[in-house]
Amino acid sequence: MTRPTTAVPRATSSLLALLVVLLGLGARLLLPDAVGGPLGDALYATLVVLLVALVRPRTSPVAAAVVGLALSAAVELAQLTDVPAQVVARVPEARFVLGTTFVASDLAWYAAGAAAGGALLALVAPRSARVDGRLRHVTAPAGPRRRRRAAGVVPVVAVLLLGAAGGWLAWVLHDEASTLTAQVADARQTLDDSADRVADDAVRPALAASIDRAETLLAATPLLERRPGDAEEAGRGLARDAAAVDRSRLEHARAQVADGRDALAPVTRRAKQVVAAVGELAEDGRGAGTKARSTADDALTAARDALAASTDDALDADDLPAVEAAATALGTSRDDLDRATTDLMTAQDAVVCPEPDQLWFPETGRLADDELAGIPWASGLAVRSDVLAGLVELDAAFHEQFGTHLKINSAYRSHAQQVAVYDPAHPNPLAAPPGCSNHGLGTAVDISVGPAGFDGDVYAWLKRNAERFGWTHPDWAEPDGRLPEPWHWQSVETPVSYGG
Repeated sequence: MTRPTTAVPRATSSLLALLVVLLGLGARLLLPDAVGGPLGDALYATLVVLLVALVRPRTSPVAAAVVGLALSAAVELAQLTDVPAQVVARVPEARFVLGTTFVASDLAWYAAGAAAGGALLALVAPRSARVDGRLRHVTAPAGPRRRRRAAGVVPVVAVLLLGAAGGWLAWVLHDEASTLTAQVADARQTLDDSADRVADDAVRPALAASIDRAETLLAATPLLERRPGDAEEAGRGLARDAAAVDRSRLEHARAQVADGRDALAPVTRRAKQVVAAVGELAEDGRGAGTKARSTADDALTAARDALAASTDDALDADDLPAVEAAATALGTSRDDLDRATTDLMTAQDAVVCPEPDQLWFPETGRLADDELAGIPWASGLAVRSDVLAGLVELDAAFHEQFGTHLKINSAYRSHAQQVAVYDPAHPNPLAAPPGCSNHGLGTAVDISVGPAGFDGDVYAWLKRNAERFGWTHPDWAEPDGRLPEPWHWQSVETPVSYGG
């Protein structure tokens, strides 16, 4: 009697093992982790069963399933020791065989996979010779040539399938790498463009770290160190962190727009005042040149346009380029208008203020009542309200020293009062032209120092102590200055240039 044979050909086992590997990779790549993970564990045991049949073709399906389950369980249990970790530390690729972490539920999936592997072997096992004999009268025996031909086809098919699978994997990895490379370039551009432009400084280091991880992954060996899906996961991290940078950048740009509007508004008001004042002087033939006036007019128009374009109604608050452009336009308009206003004041100064240490301001002599404060011990006289406190403290110290209050002969002068003391036909060297005196700014007072003048005790005491209280004697009024005036004292807040 002929002994029955159930040996699965190695070519068949190899082909099945290849298909299981492809199925496992596909599960990891295409399915959610909650599904792909357990399925991958089951297919791992199925693969072990097929490898057992490949090594010992005559092993019965049941025995192969038992051995496969035992080997899979042994690998899982070995993770309770440090042996797999030591092996993986030396050979990182070994983690695909040995795993990294023990999970008890994996044993159940191994059992299912081993059973599936045994069933699969049973399905593909060849029929016994006894069955073939019974069917001989139905089917004609294949000749040696046909058997050899069939035996040769199986390896060829296996090689083709293996090549196709390898090509597919290579294409997937290459496509993912190309996509990730483009994402890295975009993310790096986002990182570079966002320097000093984000509201939250933490978002840029997070994006930089994502870029480093993605570049490290791209440099890894495909399949061994970089598996299908790894690049997509890195890309999602890049997209998430880049979006966070863009959101923070938009928040920063919105804040810049708000700050820009706040900063431009007073500069615009100031420019309007200067342009209007110069226009009035021009009507009398004493205005600045047309070039400075035209430049200021153009800058004022540009500032108005920038303010109008940055309102909530005119600006899409979620359009990052538009918001940043609006912020830039506001800053540029502020700088241009401030510079044009200063140039116009300087030009007007050259026309109406004869002395180099005099500055022309359109508000001189035109301060509003709420900007002034009366001097308590000098009836009818006032200074700018923000400099009065220092003058009061100076008077208190003077009173303690001399037993009397400071004798103030002049303080704030209105435009009309300055016109009254200045005659263009016969200019008084002690009076500046209207618009050029810091008395009109409310920051200067004339203090009687007695007949001794610069040589008296009052001047000497003021020279030693006045600056402690925010008042000073200007250089032009010093004994060797342009116009020696021991009585003229001014607040340190008095502008000495158009820059401050």
